[in-house]
Amino acid sequence: MAKIIAFFTAMMTWFTMIFSPAAPVEGIFTEPEIKEQVVFDEGEFIFSADDIMVSPDGDDNNSGTPDSPVKTLAKAKELAKTKDGDDAVTVWFREGTYFIDETVDFTQADRQNVLYRSYPDEKVEFTGAKAVSDWSETTINGVRAFVSDVAINSDDDYFRSLFKGNRRLSRSQYPKNDVFKIADPATDEGIASEWNVEFFTHGLAFYAHKENLLNFANIGDVEVKVMHYWCDEHLPLHSVDVKTGRIETTKPTAMTLRVDDNYIFENVKEALSLPGEWYLDRAEQKLYYIPEDGDTVDNTVLFAGRTEQFFTFNNAENIAFQGIDFINSDWNPVDGTFFSDIFDETHPLYDNIAYGGEHPQAAYEVPAAINIVASKGINFTDCLFENISYTAVKFSKASENCNITTCKFNEIGGNAVFIDGDFVVPATTKNINIRDCHIGFYGRLFNNAIGILLTHAIDCELSNNEIHDGWYTGVSVGWNWGYSDNPTNNIQVKDNLIYNIGNGWLSDMGGIYTLGIQPDTVLSGNIIYNVGCDEGAYGYGGWGIYLDEGSSGITVENNLVYDCSSQTFHQHYGKENIVRNNIFAFGGEGQFIVTRHEDHNSLTLTNNILVGDNTVMYKDSVKKNWFKDDSNLYWDYKNGGNVYSGKSMKVVERHTLVVMTARGYYNNAVFENPLFRDAENRDFTLAENSPALKTGFVPFAYDAGTITKF
Repeated sequence: MAKIIAFFTAMMTWFTMIFSPAAPVEGIFTEPEIKEQVVFDEGEFIFSADDIMVSPDGDDNNSGTPDSPVKTLAKAKELAKTKDGDDAVTVWFREGTYFIDETVDFTQADRQNVLYRSYPDEKVEFTGAKAVSDWSETTINGVRAFVSDVAINSDDDYFRSLFKGNRRLSRSQYPKNDVFKIADPATDEGIASEWNVEFFTHGLAFYAHKENLLNFANIGDVEVKVMHYWCDEHLPLHSVDVKTGRIETTKPTAMTLRVDDNYIFENVKEALSLPGEWYLDRAEQKLYYIPEDGDTVDNTVLFAGRTEQFFTFNNAENIAFQGIDFINSDWNPVDGTFFSDIFDETHPLYDNIAYGGEHPQAAYEVPAAINIVASKGINFTDCLFENISYTAVKFSKASENCNITTCKFNEIGGNAVFIDGDFVVPATTKNINIRDCHIGFYGRLFNNAIGILLTHAIDCELSNNEIHDGWYTGVSVGWNWGYSDNPTNNIQVKDNLIYNIGNGWLSDMGGIYTLGIQPDTVLSGNIIYNVGCDEGAYGYGGWGIYLDEGSSGITVENNLVYDCSSQTFHQHYGKENIVRNNIFAFGGEGQFIVTRHEDHNSLTLTNNILVGDNTVMYKDSVKKNWFKDDSNLYWDYKNGGNVYSGKSMKVVERHTLVVMTARGYYNNAVFENPLFRDAENRDFTLAENSPALKTGFVPFAYDAGTITKF
């Protein structure tokens, strides 16, 4: 399944050609330009007797009236507690930027039924960054640079994020537009997991090719980032031996290192050279920045991330935000707990450890800028989350009846939205709904993050969202591997537009991904395209819809899935799933695959359209009784109705219609051109006389007309 492409540049060339019109990637982690700003109809201004006014020009000694506004969110929050009765209180914010210098905690002691919102037609920003504007000119690494004195008296003063306008600037990176390859993973020094030694051996050292190493200054501030499997590792350095190539880190890897795994160094002073790059020198207490066109020491204002978390909610109720922009937060390496106890003091590298091991999947342990725990009725409407360095919003631990509606997420470091809960049956995290949102460019720092991640929850709806340009899965539902009891149930993933996922970087992903038994979960009306996995030697698994381990009782219907680097549909293993009335088209390695044969019916495939262009319909050997199919249309734009299944289209690896029919497949099938309006240009509108109608296929609208556009 894997394809060998030697270098990242070739990989991105492949992605650009195959998955046009995806935005071109400049370098490895160059941040794209932001899309247009969101403009909402804010409604009219009505100030009620109990309302509170906040202004950047206010004073916290004021009363909070329009003529006497307070200055801060914290003061408004305290004033709200003094309001009697149960009537709604609105806290109005006048236009301006409000710096959140420390986390604001909402608890059961806070007043319920409070709306924090922007004044109509005024732009209100809550930011976690402060301006840096006092520059002088210098030279670094032979390149013109600006420098500013920055007081770093403690770790709290050190920052990892710098913003210019609405862009995150890149920390100095080495190499610039390529990747290095691990020479020797030193696996024998790692600690093997009880789960799976192949995937989970946790190490604190590896060997580089010696010619790739530098004598790093301030080595404790340099990080090595390894991209492999479905995980990216952020590993602060402990030491580098340029003579032997040995690299030691202060954080154990989440997954097994391999020869030729990709890695880069970040925050490297010696590599600072490109316009827009920066480096914070802890020892010198100086910030260096390579100016871009038009920058002068007088007109350059950058914003340094200071705050990592804006809000927490713990047992809070009925608090809402509307029309607020949450921007520019900071981050630190995740001090994980998942593998925190695997190294004991007998290990030779034990004293190097400064951070606990981290969960390898879905940026699971990345903190949230807004963290909601055991709370009810916490809602966000018409808000913008931009340049958030961690996960943007997380609901967990028995939270319920919460909504995010018509919000935009742009340039998110981790997951855009994470719906979590305790592993208890029945689930206590419930009725969390994400609707009509635009989620773009997520996982920018923690590449294995997900657009919307839902683990242990019930009765949730994820609908009418546009999700795109992440390095990993778009929507993930469930968090239980296998057939044991699963809290997750009745999740509606409907009418979402999901595209440009993976971008050729990690492996084992889907536009939509599921895990575990989930009766009443429905994936319906989604449009998924341009899903591309790592195309390097180890890469595999760019799937459109991916039902992973134990996925059962799920209905997959009325979805359009096309242009995926692997198959458009993949089920690893599961039982009694229903896959009906979908269009699966132009998978790079075929249209459909069930990986594991079990003694029960894995799924039922009915009334679908499967089309390819000289690719297999069903991938791999497909022995008898792997799954049931009935009344599907199959067509190959090179071979017509003479379709094949099997490992590949090689003569010795493919199975003919005769063989597959003898094995019990292609029941009541139609092998005719479905008469799409323009399949080559991905217009899948069916002609009124389409042969697909003979299978019982019911045409559905797929033009994303109901999906919110920003």
